[in-house]
This record gives sequence, structure tokens and C-alpha cells, in this order.
Amino acid sequence: MSALIDSAALRCRDRGGALSLMSVSPLDRVGSRVFFVDTWSMGLVEWTRLEGGQVEAVVAMFVNREHPNSVRITPSRGDGGVDILDRGAGPEGGDVVYQVKRYTGKLTPRQKKDIEDSLETLQAELQTEKRWESLTVEEWYLVTPWDPTPETETWLQGLGQAGIKKIWHGLTWVDQQAAKYDDVIDYYLHDGRALVERTHAEVMALLGTDQIGPGLTVPEVAERLEKAIKTLDHDPHYRYEPHFGEGTPPPPPREGERPGLVLHCMDAVEGGRWTSVDIIARCAASTAERPITIKGTFKAEPDSEFARQLEDFLTYGAPFTSPEGAFDGEIDAPGGLGGPLKGAIIRTGPTAHQDLGKNPDLHLEVLDPEEAVVGEADVRRVVRSQGIMGGARAVLEETNGLFSIEDRYDLKNSQVHRSLTFGDFVGHPVAVAYGAMKFVSQLHSPNRLRISVRHTPPARGIIDASIGFDRQGEALQYIGAVTGALETLAFLQQHASELILTPEFGTLSREQFSSWHRAGKLLRGKELAGSYPDGQCLFVELGSEVTPTEGEDLQIQLPLTVCVGEQKVDLGYQVAVLPTPTLLERRKRDDVVVHAFTTPDRRIRWRRDDPEIPKTATKQP
Repeated sequence: MSALIDSAALRCRDRGGALSLMSVSPLDRVGSRVFFVDTWSMGLVEWTRLEGGQVEAVVAMFVNREHPNSVRITPSRGDGGVDILDRGAGPEGGDVVYQVKRYTGKLTPRQKKDIEDSLETLQAELQTEKRWESLTVEEWYLVTPWDPTPETETWLQGLGQAGIKKIWHGLTWVDQQAAKYDDVIDYYLHDGRALVERTHAEVMALLGTDQIGPGLTVPEVAERLEKAIKTLDHDPHYRYEPHFGEGTPPPPPREGERPGLVLHCMDAVEGGRWTSVDIIARCAASTAERPITIKGTFKAEPDSEFARQLEDFLTYGAPFTSPEGAFDGEIDAPGGLGGPLKGAIIRTGPTAHQDLGKNPDLHLEVLDPEEAVVGEADVRRVVRSQGIMGGARAVLEETNGLFSIEDRYDLKNSQVHRSLTFGDFVGHPVAVAYGAMKFVSQLHSPNRLRISVRHTPPARGIIDASIGFDRQGEALQYIGAVTGALETLAFLQQHASELILTPEFGTLSREQFSSWHRAGKLLRGKELAGSYPDGQCLFVELGSEVTPTEGEDLQIQLPLTVCVGEQKVDLGYQVAVLPTPTLLERRKRDDVVVHAFTTPDRRIRWRRDDPEIPKTATKQP
């Protein structure tokens, strides 16, 4: 078995609709056949007969399932309850906090004091704790299986400071969730967890060719498998999606491809049958309530690239992917999918609900020694991580994905290491790509970097003196070459009505680059001169016969176009000037007249078309 761990996304959607409260009978197995018997029964939960810890565990999971993006949080000072945060879920886009309590009857003075302390602790930490500086709490819910009296409701509304709306979710709300999320009840209060573990083994048996049995049709096998999966669907934390086939197994899902995917397991025999299971988290709290843990040992050669990656992971929390065969250990996973790992590949990455800090959308400016802005870019903080060895890491990504800046802070030695990674420029408008590369090209001393919150006055930002990057000469050459090409294309864009897209520079000919620079010089008003080979003449196709005047120049209007990759871009017109030409001959061909000219010293000039200057002739398109 190989396992691919991906903690990048922990989102899910409500299943929708209410389900009956049920309990499953044991699975009976006869020979190679598996029988699933549904014997579910409806019943109400007697909250007053449960232990306090059971009440809080079940009710907290109700909140998490109803609000899949909500996460458990830990106040600095414990108060015996469970705090749950749902960022951005407020009516005005603010944050919502749920306080879960185990109270099942009329509140005692001590219980009221605990509730009051919970709210006061939250409001105090919003003012003093750096970790909560990005929170704007709009609503605070008290969730407990007891409906308040009018007097108790009035008491609740009088607690805390103004500005946060207080709401009570009591027994009525809790019972509604018990009917909707009966899998939570069965898992926490009955034998649901053990049943899920057993049923998964039966599902894997059904997926094996040796367990199907003779004479079964495809619909019969599919029906049995569907019944088994329905039983697995009673896991309140995860959803299981089995797949099977023969031949070459499909590649594992890419990072971010499957929202909520936390584990992908596959069993395969080369050239034979394969089975795989995707485990999808139902909500953000799933991995906290039923974590997937891995224990084992990495094998890394001293001074190897993988050894360096492990060191960076421990120091800064930087992600890594281990080489094949570098990890042996075991995994503890839900649904009976745990077990030993031999020669596994381990990949780490950011979680979907990481704290990006306050105001992650930033505006960057490069200032020269005279404080003039010579480059700017909008970025977003997409990663913040810390290592167990005391370092920290932050990644800023340009809004179009054109580059990323990564800072690694060695707090122990008071050092900062800054690196730059480029995205894919191909297909982006050249003006956008040039703006990004112009910014990057100016990131060097003695320039300075100014950082401000986007949509605020940049002058009120802070100055970052650490503007340099860890980069080599090849990187500098690449930045210079790409910036120069994009600068030329961005200038051409100012004279074209068609949107010019950035091409794949590595596939272009030298002639294309030269044509851009030539067109740019003409559009800037420069006159260009050239010559044709000795012993040859100039052939020009015109719409009518032209006889040059002796001693005067012949001016011919021509389209000015360039190719940018596969694009043909119209930039207006240019004028070819033939100084005092001699007409050798002319011939009519179809609807044009071909003229053969020579000029003194074989010279010819080009300039941008000026509508105020009359032309002698216009070349046919």
C-alpha cells in the first residue's frame, strides 16, 4: 500500500436533507458473499443522561458539520468549554465564534459565571493577543442543549461589550442537528466508529476479484457495493470514495484538485487489478477530531538535497517531497486504512485554513535613492509557517501568479534569506507581464522596498531594507533579457488595438525579436537606413503605374506589422523612402503593377508614416 498525504484542502459541503437516527446490525458473511442488513431506528437523545464530555463532543461536531469551514480554537485561559471560529461567516463578512457548553438544565450561578468569563476572555484577547489581530467578530453563539427562559435570554444580551451580537442555540437547535446529522450521534454515542472500521474491510473485500463469487451480474455486485458504501457514509468526519480497475492505475490526485482530500490510498499489482480509496474530510474540524497520524523514519544521505529539505522543514516549516523509498513507518487512518508504510513518498504542504495574518493583500513599491517609484506590484500573502527549530517563513505571490517572493527568517541568528520564483508568463497580457518583470528587475541595492496594505496610501507603508535576493548570475541575465523583450512589446501594445499576449520566448526566432525592436524604433520617430545586395534591385508591387521624378525621392506607404509568437499585430503604417530612384522596368501582373528600382549606393530608408506628408505611392497589401 502506498499513501499520499495532502493537507492542502479541508472543505466540504453539507449533505443536505435530514436523515433518520439509525444503528446498524453486524455484517453477516457467508462464503464469499457479504450481506448488509439495514435495521436503523429513530430515537431522541437524552442529553441529561450523558456525561458532560460526550455532550460537548457531539454538539461541537454539530456546529462543525453545519458550518464546514469552522475550526476549533484554544483560548489562552481555559474555561471548560469548546470555542469554534468560522472566519468570514458573519452577515457583514466578519467572523463568528461559537462557545459550546455541556449544560442541560437551568443555569447555576457558577455556570453563568463560566459563560460570562468565556465572552470576556474572547473580547480581552481580541485586544491583546497578536494571533487574533486579524479577527473582526460580529456574532458570538452560546450552544448548549437547554432552551433559555426569557429572563436568561435577557441576561445573556447584557453580557460583554457592545458591538458583538449574542445568540443562543439551545435544545431545539441541538435536536434539529441530531436529526440532520445522525451519523454524529451514532459515531460518538453508539458503536458507529467500530462499525465503520469493520465495513471498510468488507468494501475492500467486495472490490477484490476473488471475493465476488461466480454467477453474479454487474448490477448485483454494484448493489452490494452501494449498500456497503452507505454504511461507510455514517462516518461523521470523512467520506470514502473507492475506485477499482485493471491495468495501469491512474495517478494520484494533484494538490488542490480534490477539495477536502486528506488521504489517497492505492493497492496495485503491476499489470493486474488495482483498488484505491480517497478519504474526503467532511469539515475543517475532521482532522482534529479524528487525526491522520504518521510515525516513522526518513533516510537521508548527509549533505544531500533531501537532507537540506528536511532541515528547512524543521527550521522554517518549508514543504518537501521525500524521494521514493526514503520513508518507512506506519499510518493511523480512519476507515481501517492504517497500516505499515514501506518505501513511501511523503509530501507536505500548507493547510487550507492556515492563518495568513492580518491584511494579506499588499502593495509593494521599489524606491530609488531619490525616493522615486521605479517598480510596483500587488501581491498576496499565501503562506505563513513556522518550524519547530524556531524559524519562520512567509510567501508573497503576485496577483497574476507571475512571481513569488519567499522570506525565511532565521530568528536565532537574526538573518533573513529572500528568494524569488517565477510563474508562467505565457498567455498573459504583455503590459501586465512587463510590470511584474520591471518590479523584479529593480530589486537590488541601493533601492529600497516599501510595503503597504493594498488600497491604502502607499506613503504610509513601511520600508524594508532587505531588498536583495539569493540569486546567481544566470538569474540576473534571465531577468534582464525577459524584461527587455517585454518592455519592447509593452511599448508596441500602446500602438495596437489588439491585445498582445506574452509568447514562449524560448521558441521564437532571432528575426522576431529584431522585428519588434525595429518597429519600436520607427514608432518612436527614428528613421532607419539599410541597403540591398550589390547586383540586385528592388521589386515593388503598386496599385498603379508610377514614374519617379528625376532628382526626387520616391515615398511608398507600407503596412507596419510584426509577429509575436503566432499573433500578427497591426501597428499602422510605415514609409519606405527610395532616394532618387531609377526605374528599370515595370510589368502588370493581375491587378498590380510590379516596378523594378535601383537607388544610388543601393540605399533605402524607412520612417513612421506621417499623415501630413504626402506619399508618392501606396503598396498593395
